[in-house]
Formats: sequence, structure tokens, C-alpha cells
Amino acid sequence: MLKKRAFWIVLAVVLAVASGGLWYSGLVPGLPGPNAVAVADTTAADSTLAATEDDGDDDKPEVLPVPVRLALVEGRGISAYYRAASVIEADRLVDLVSRAQGRVSKVAVEEGDWVQEGQLLAELENDREIIQLRKAELTLSDKTRLLERNRSMLAEELISHQEFDDVESSWKLAEAERDLARIAVEETRVRAPFTGRITDRKVVPGQQVAALVPVFELGDFSPLRIRVHLPENIARKVDAGQRVLVTPEALEETCEAVVERVSPVVDPATSTVRLTLLLDEQEGARVGGFAKVRITTDSHHDALAIPKLALVEEGALRSVFVAEADTVRKIEIRTGLYDETHVEVLEGLATGEHVVTMGQGGLRTGSLIRPLNADEVGYVPPTDDMDPAAAGDVTVARSE
Repeated sequence: MLKKRAFWIVLAVVLAVASGGLWYSGLVPGLPGPNAVAVADTTAADSTLAATEDDGDDDKPEVLPVPVRLALVEGRGISAYYRAASVIEADRLVDLVSRAQGRVSKVAVEEGDWVQEGQLLAELENDREIIQLRKAELTLSDKTRLLERNRSMLAEELISHQEFDDVESSWKLAEAERDLARIAVEETRVRAPFTGRITDRKVVPGQQVAALVPVFELGDFSPLRIRVHLPENIARKVDAGQRVLVTPEALEETCEAVVERVSPVVDPATSTVRLTLLLDEQEGARVGGFAKVRITTDSHHDALAIPKLALVEEGALRSVFVAEADTVRKIEIRTGLYDETHVEVLEGLATGEHVVTMGQGGLRTGSLIRPLNADEVGYVPPTDDMDPAAAGDVTVARSE
């Protein structure tokens, strides 16, 4: 009995506390509590804030046009190039050797000297050979006088033909010995086989040299040659006599060369074809120096072209932003040949349109633009007071 009474007392207390909390919060219908005003005030404040935010939508910041530079789409000549690199070679670059063994007695030239064909470059000690030559010349002189005397005697029939033939044979033998002595002396001298420049001196006076040992290196630098290797499909577009552009690394100035010959075979090791170029001697260009070669492989004389700066490349796709009134439209294009500054457009653009060349980073179709070089490229953007009849002067978008 006592337990039941205690249960009902606790239950009554709990209900009283709960009812009081609801009443204080103002949640009991028809009985507003002390906190009901605060809740209402909060709700009103929230409503006012929401209304204020809605009114702020009409005060968004103005969208400013993007400053850009434009270029006119127009026809121009454009060529495709293939670039290669190689080294400059002399027309001839040979080692000059001593044909005899001996001690060097004289060196007449130095590295860098220009020499003429036949000029003496160096000489070995050759006293013995010179004496033998003098002896052979004296013997030949005696044999010559004897031959002339016997020819007169033969004319007077004082000697037989057999005796004259013996004397003549002796004279011929003396002449051959004289020639051999001359050769022996000449073999102690090193002469230039052609006109050129000494590129290396390998001996000094007093040095003992063996036969067939190089003593000088001589180069013929007119003309110079450059050999480059091209893929077979590129080499097919190049002909002998074609002019190409060459930039020696030492000069950093472009000069012209001529294709001398195109190899008729493909190198199986590299699958390339060798081109030999003739380059007139250039002041400052050195044999062995590095050179860049630019070979024209195709040309279009009236191609529709735009600056390379206008291209927006996304993987294999190429597109441009075309100015239309005060906005732009992104258009995909198909390109052809290209050179250092321009690219040919095969599809997507027409002559007279204007493309964006600078400032594309923040653009998308419909973006407002402000051309910085409108007068320079002949672009006429619209104005607020433009007469509709003048709209024809504005670049109009082509229908896609």
C-alpha cells in the first residue's frame, strides 16, 4: 500500500515539472510563457535578415570585361619546315705525311696559315739526296754530250747504228737515274697538295720522323659542307639544288646553303637518308662547329593563317576564341602547315574574323571582352548608342 502511494506521488511530481518547462518555453497552446517573446523576436530577426539578403541580390558587383589582344584572320604565305642539326665539315680535310724517314730541318708554316698548292711546308735533312742528284745530273750531262757527238758521227756514217743505239740507251739510263734522284730529294720535302689552311702542325724542327707519319693537317674550306640525316618521308620532299637555311652556332646569324645531293639509299641502321649541303665559306664559321639546319618541305602561298598565340590546345583538340561584338565564342578548328609565328587554318574560320591572341586564360563562350588593339587590327566593337544600321561594321558570328 505504501509502495503504490509513493509511485503516484513521484509520477505527479514529474508531470508537474514537465508542464512547468513547457509553459516556460511558451510551447503550451494558449498559454504563452516568459520565453515566447524571445522566440518570436528571434524568428522576426531571422525573417528580417532573410529579407535583407534577398534585397542584396540586386546589388551584385558588375562583371568587368576581360582585356584581350586580337589578330585578324587573313591570307598569307606559309611554309612547313623540318629542323635538323649537324656539324660543319671542310670540303677536304687531309693528313699530310712525310714520304721519307729523317730529321726535320725546316718548318715553314704554322697552324692557321693559308698555303697555295705546291707550297713548301716542311723539309727533312737531305744532304745525301741532294749530292746524289748532282751526281746523276753530271752523269746525264756527260751522256748528253756523248749522244750529240755520236749523232753527228752517225750522220757522217762514221759509226754504225748499233753503236749509236748503245750510246742512246746509256743516255736514257742516266736520265732515269737523274729523275730518281730528283724524286728522292722531293720525298724529303712536304708540300701542299691543294690550296687551303693548315689546321694542325704535328712536328717541330729537329724532330725525327718516320715515313708515312702525319706531319700536318690541311683543310680546304671553300665550300664548306654539312651532312644531315632526314626521315625518308621528309627526304622525298627535298631536291638537289634546293636552298636551305643554316644557322652556325658561333655566328647566330642565318645564312643560305644549297642541297648538293640526296643519297639514293636509306641507311638501314637509322632509317634515314643523308643530305649533303654546300655552304659558302662564312666568316667566323669553323669546321667542326655545330649548325642548325631548316629545310622547307612544303609551301602554301595564300593560306588562311592565324598567330600561334591564338591557339588553345586541349589534348588533340585545337580551338580559338573568336570576337563577336563585345563577347567571344570558342570555336574548334583544323590546322595545316605552321611556321615560327603562324599556323594555317583549314576549317573553322573565315577571312576577316578576329581571334584572341592574348588573355584567353579566363575566357569562355559569352565572356565580355575589351580589345586593347582594336584600332590596330581594324576591329570595331559595339557602343551603347550605335545605330542598328552601323551593325554591319561589327564582326558578326558565323552560324555553326
